[in-house]
Amino acid sequence: MDLYIIRHAEAQPLGEGGIENDADRPLTTAGHAQCGPLAAALQRQGVRLDRILTSPLLRARQTAEGLLQHLAAPKPELHICDHLAPGGKRRKLTRFLCGLGAQSVAIVGHMPDLAEYAGWLIGSRKAQIDLAKAGIAYIHFEDEPGKGAGTLVWMVTPQWCR
Repeated sequence: MDLYIIRHAEAQPLGEGGIENDADRPLTTAGHAQCGPLAAALQRQGVRLDRILTSPLLRARQTAEGLLQHLAAPKPELHICDHLAPGGKRRKLTRFLCGLGAQSVAIVGHMPDLAEYAGWLIGSRKAQIDLAKAGIAYIHFEDEPGKGAGTLVWMVTPQWCR
């Protein structure tokens, strides 16, 4: 399996514009603008996604929807995955990924959970995988995802995607 771990794009700060609930924070104008280059970067690398999974929080959903909007056909299926919400359990997320039967999957979520998950997948508790907003880490698995089963192939920032 090829797994593309994507941190949500730039979002409005809590409290700005009357946003009082973290789950309701939308993308900023700049955040929406990051989605097109993100999709273009994946396509330049020859990535064809089978599925996109997103956290249920608004900023992650908007990032996944923006990514999907800019991908060429055939477009992958988009699913909301509660295991990608902040505090989600990595083993439950891994079981969910394994049950998809997909070869190429993108997950859109939040820091620090994504960094910790990526470190767990490549077998390092000490790995400092710091994803920028709208950044991508690509982890390859010979078989299914699991603890220490992955290889970090590349990691890019949104600046690289432009």
